Parts: sequence; C-alpha cells; structure tokens
Amino acid sequence: MNRLTYPFLGLLAGATLLVAAEPAAQIRPSAPIKEFRLPSFDKDGQKSSFMRAAEALFVSPTQVDVKELQLTLFTKDGTGGFDTVLLAPSATFLTEQQIVSGQDQVRLIRLEVEVTGEQWSYRHLEKRVIIAKNARVIFQEELKDILK
Repeated sequence: MNRLTYPFLGLLAGATLLVAAEPAAQIRPSAPIKEFRLPSFDKDGQKSSFMRAAEALFVSPTQVDVKELQLTLFTKDGTGGFDTVLLAPSATFLTEQQIVSGQDQVRLIRLEVEVTGEQWSYRHLEKRVIIAKNARVIFQEELKDILK
C-alpha cells in the first residue's frame, strides 16, 4: 500500500495553541525548548490532548519544528483514557495552514488499529492523516466479512 488516508479528529488541537496569539514584540526563543509540554483542555475543563516533544524550535511565527513528538488525544467520555497517540521522531507544524508533517517514520496508535509509514502529514482542516510511503496497517480486531 503506497498511500493511506486515515480520518483522524483533533490531532492538532493542542498545537494550534502555540500561535493562537502572536505577541506584539514577536518574542521567540533563539534556542530549542527542551522537554516541551503542551496540554489542551475542552470547554468543560477536561484534558483533550497532550503534546510532548524532547525539543521544540520556533523557526518562525508560523513554523515550529519538534523532535521526538508524542501527541496523545483523550476520549471525550471523561474517563481520561486515550483515543489516539501519534509518535514521530521529527515533525514540522505549519500553524497558519494547520498542518503537521514529517519525512521520517510515523506511528499512529488507536485501540482498534495501528498505522505506520513515512512521508506523512496531518491536515487539521480536513481532519485526516496522509501517509505517502511504506504505509502499513495492523487491525487489532477481527474484520468479519471483509471480502464480501
């Protein structure tokens, strides 16, 4: 399978907070931020996502590069359980277009499926992940009547 498009809600919810309001003085760190953490909460105060990266570098007001990305999305049922986890050794967030992408390996984990591949992007406005190279899908549940 060369290309996989997988619907995926809310992946960039926490990341868009990075540039929600640009400071008037345009202050940005000149060195990478180590052990970057960004929780995000819904309107009811429940944790909706948690972004973690070993390092984040603000390249410009509209681009943030991260290393060792782990983005966890939580279920909306209030139990604190995870819905989806996205892991990547490196990624670039283009905040104005609301796109996160990477050339290296990506691993997307859900209870029912695990997807891996390379040359990937998540387009928040379209609510989907695209994996352009070496896509592999492992279903964790039995697929009944798939060939009917």
